[in-house]
Amino acid sequence: MKTLLGITLATAMTLCTPFLHAAEPLDADDIAFQALSPVVTALLNADDVDELMARAETLEETDTLQAIAVYLAASREDPKQMLAPYQVAALFARRGDDKLAQRFLREADDRGMWFGPMLASDEDFSELRQTATYKTVLANAQQRYQKIAPGKVGAISVLNPPASVPVPAACRPVLVWMHGYGVNGEVDDYQSLADTGVIVLGINGTEMINAVDSFRWIGPGFEGTHKAVQNGLKELEAQQCIDRKHVYLMGFSQGSQHASALLAQHPDDYAGALLLSPGGMQPTPAVSKAHGKRVFVINGKMEGPRNQQMATDFRKLFSDGNEVKSRTHEEGHTFPDDWRTSFPQALRWLMGSEA
Repeated sequence: MKTLLGITLATAMTLCTPFLHAAEPLDADDIAFQALSPVVTALLNADDVDELMARAETLEETDTLQAIAVYLAASREDPKQMLAPYQVAALFARRGDDKLAQRFLREADDRGMWFGPMLASDEDFSELRQTATYKTVLANAQQRYQKIAPGKVGAISVLNPPASVPVPAACRPVLVWMHGYGVNGEVDDYQSLADTGVIVLGINGTEMINAVDSFRWIGPGFEGTHKAVQNGLKELEAQQCIDRKHVYLMGFSQGSQHASALLAQHPDDYAGALLLSPGGMQPTPAVSKAHGKRVFVINGKMEGPRNQQMATDFRKLFSDGNEVKSRTHEEGHTFPDDWRTSFPQALRWLMGSEA
């Protein structure tokens, strides 16, 4: 990677003089260096613009000015990068600097920013929504989004069982994969699930976020998600025979919340659900129409309180008239280490084929 913002290794080495002993009072230079140290570290150690963006996102949690500096470096490195100036605008807006926020919104717009839905819902810009700059940038971004999103939102990914797995008389069952926030429906990594005999169907979420491979499931409510899943099943059905009476849902995080809602609200269309680390900002469904279903809820001991509560709520939601299994693994908001074996076991239980 070329030198960032003119910072050379020699300059950085000069900056990286060991700190004074803690007992000695810090002078202005020491204080300034400590403030700049995370930025210098990011600039020196990032291998490319993507890594700079990731480091800047991490810095947002501790110091917005440090994050702004690294985002600016990423923006300077790649003049086509549109998310970096957007993030700079958001952080300046968060700090109440409306002038600079609008300046960098215009820069993102000049670079062709297309993620209008994200801008429209971003609370960082709540104080700017009546400004001419915000309205113009939003309109342009929404227009670009309408051209880019078709063919990507709701697109399907299919993984078939190996030919060695016999085809049942009623065609194959389907496992619908509902991804978490910010990723997509790719299913290439789920061969161990397809080995159980199901067709694994991944579906991109109902809204693209800030990259063409980054999606989320949006509300209000869950009917848009139900429609997207049904459209994906119809597309799959046009390609091969599927057993519509044996369609199972597997969701992670936000996808898990939506999967639970679909089973609770449309039990005639789904046979059961594997709910992994539930999460999301919508209200959890409080009433379920599902009866005679199998539901497996899995979450990590190290997850946050909100996620822990949602997992508890889902266990309770389906406890009346359904068969519910539960597991808590040792990790956080992620798959357990043994998922390649434990998930297929859970899926076999959902399908009633434990043996």
